[in-house]
Amino acid sequence: MKKIPLLLVFLAIISCVHREKAVYSTGESDVTDSLSEISQMITAIPLETNLHCRLSDLKQVIQASSYIFIRSGNDIYRFNRSGAFINRVTRDNYNMIRRFAVDPDRQQVVVLDSLNLVHYYSFDGNMLLTEDAELCLPGQIIFDIAYHDNFLWAVTENISVANYIEKWLYKLDLSFRPLEGTRLATVDLGRFYLDAGFTSELSVAERMVYVYSPFSFKETLLRDTLYLISNGWHNQEKPSSQPTTGSALPAYTIPFRWGKRYILASYRTHESENANYLYCFDRKTNKGYNLYGFKDDFFHTGIVKDLQPLDPYNQEYYFYKSGKDVSASFPDREENANPVLFFVKLNV
Repeated sequence: MKKIPLLLVFLAIISCVHREKAVYSTGESDVTDSLSEISQMITAIPLETNLHCRLSDLKQVIQASSYIFIRSGNDIYRFNRSGAFINRVTRDNYNMIRRFAVDPDRQQVVVLDSLNLVHYYSFDGNMLLTEDAELCLPGQIIFDIAYHDNFLWAVTENISVANYIEKWLYKLDLSFRPLEGTRLATVDLGRFYLDAGFTSELSVAERMVYVYSPFSFKETLLRDTLYLISNGWHNQEKPSSQPTTGSALPAYTIPFRWGKRYILASYRTHESENANYLYCFDRKTNKGYNLYGFKDDFFHTGIVKDLQPLDPYNQEYYFYKSGKDVSASFPDREENANPVLFFVKLNV
């Protein structure tokens, strides 16, 4: 019997390892995949246009109760699920709105402005209360607020006694009083990195609260995704699920939105189109998409360059289009009408 040279055995092993890793693929930047590859259904909601609501860019969209709340310009508007305009929620906003959250149980909209003031409005648009966040969270500048699990949550930043910037995640009651807090730290990606986008957005995965902050570059997204998956990041019990005030154990900031099946990240600037990306990884098929956008093969609105979540669980997303982009599916819609809002339900 002939002996098989050790070199051939070694090459065979290497070949098997290579084939095993090859199931992870990523689309080239000049290739555009279709939305139907990641979505089972898209709902189109033509937003009513009238003298009381002229919308341009949709900066934030929240779906709560039977309503859709939209921040456009420096105001928040309420629509029903069919896109009919109900009312403008905010009134006399002298400061720029930074973020808002919706408390569906008490039917309130909580608005954070650029001066760290928190305003409470009823769904009908009545101003109920204004809180100075400095009194509730001394020394903290708030970047994001969100409603989750019957609490308000805040992502903040301050300068520590050691004169460096600390980022914190706070759990608050519905009157904006802090209950628990924990420091934020960047998640371990197996390499040294500093880069992150300016967005700091609360997200939830596997009952764990974390903060999403995208990279301003896309070169390492696939590698970082595989590293986090291989280390079981999303299955581990993390201290951020039960934050404790003054805890030495941090919560985590990661460059992805972590859904049940899909991992997404997006980065958009007005300065450089080449820096923009919409990244998606399918954990079921182990396929990564690293593209300029997805082709809308449902309503034929062209390339979808960004998807934003409708809830912290990152299961349903939205995008919006207007003008000529919606003429194929909505030929009677006027050129200067409000955008058409599209809800994207991801595959399971």
